[in-house]
Amino acid sequence: MPHRFEPEGLGHLDSKLRYLALPPRRTLGRLGLKQGDTFLDIGAGSGFFALPAARIVGDDGRVLAVDVAPEAVELIKRKKEAAGLGNVEAVLSEAGDLASLRGVATLAFMSLVLHEIEDKAGTLGSIRRALADGGRIAIIEFRKSPLVLGPPAGERIGRPEMAALLHGAGFGGIVFGGLGPFFYLTWARI
Repeated sequence: MPHRFEPEGLGHLDSKLRYLALPPRRTLGRLGLKQGDTFLDIGAGSGFFALPAARIVGDDGRVLAVDVAPEAVELIKRKKEAAGLGNVEAVLSEAGDLASLRGVATLAFMSLVLHEIEDKAGTLGSIRRALADGGRIAIIEFRKSPLVLGPPAGERIGRPEMAALLHGAGFGGIVFGGLGPFFYLTWARI
């Protein structure tokens, strides 16, 4: 069974190192997030990407910040209230159980989460069903090497495996991109 992030580590998700490695606004810009989008952040954690996304999508857009940990959902609720962001909804749910979000998102997003999920194919299928017609998915994962940070090599998802998982879930138009020395980015469409 893959390692799963523990809620006690939520504070580490807003570290300076993470801001340097994955600057939220610049990273979201690379995803093509725009005003009016409905952004589905799977494994939203501390809201590291969800809250900046709310500013990008604006009042005409919506952010659904999904996490399995009640502590994360409560943290996002507190942060969105403090920031006055009315377009963020924090949702407590397993990534593979998104039935209530069928056909709503224009962009689904996972950052350093997919490798932690046991049923990757089922989860990607659930995310696909949560996307509206023409919807896209963007996934950030650890490169297979270097192993400076992140999960053990056996838990990482290489590009061929990622492509097979996405194809199997009904995604097409798969494109890979670099994202610094530790991560890579995958885009796909339904």
